[in-house]
Amino acid sequence: MANIILQANESHCHDIAPLFNEYRQFYGCKDDLEAGEQFIRARLREGSSVIFFARSPQGLVLGFVQLYPSHSSLHLAPILILNDVFVTQHARCVGLGRALVQRATDYARSQEARYLVLETQKENLRAQGFYEALGFVRDQQFLTYELELNSRLK
Repeated sequence: MANIILQANESHCHDIAPLFNEYRQFYGCKDDLEAGEQFIRARLREGSSVIFFARSPQGLVLGFVQLYPSHSSLHLAPILILNDVFVTQHARCVGLGRALVQRATDYARSQEARYLVLETQKENLRAQGFYEALGFVRDQQFLTYELELNSRLK
């Protein structure tokens, strides 16, 4: 029996939160399961993000992808920001990340999004290779800048 990919709703927050917490720790954020669960719940409640997650036949949540709707002024079209992709360590290298990103891509097409955009750390060469193998192209035209406004969140 294969893993299944589901679109999350508020009832799934408790199941997804441990992986979301693990994902955040991977990027250097502090361990805060409760805050992560509250964050996910708020995003799903207000409809400001879409989350797909993979569940094993035994009921374990193995990975997730989170999308944020936005718009492109240059293209005069909706876009989706593929902000988070994570597969737990013991479920990697079996195509689960690929399946999650494919589900996100299918969803983006169904929403008539112009494109998916994502970022990853410069040092995360494994992720860069993964995204490029899926057809994502590194932007050569624009640079990303950030202005930190509130550092308490890390």
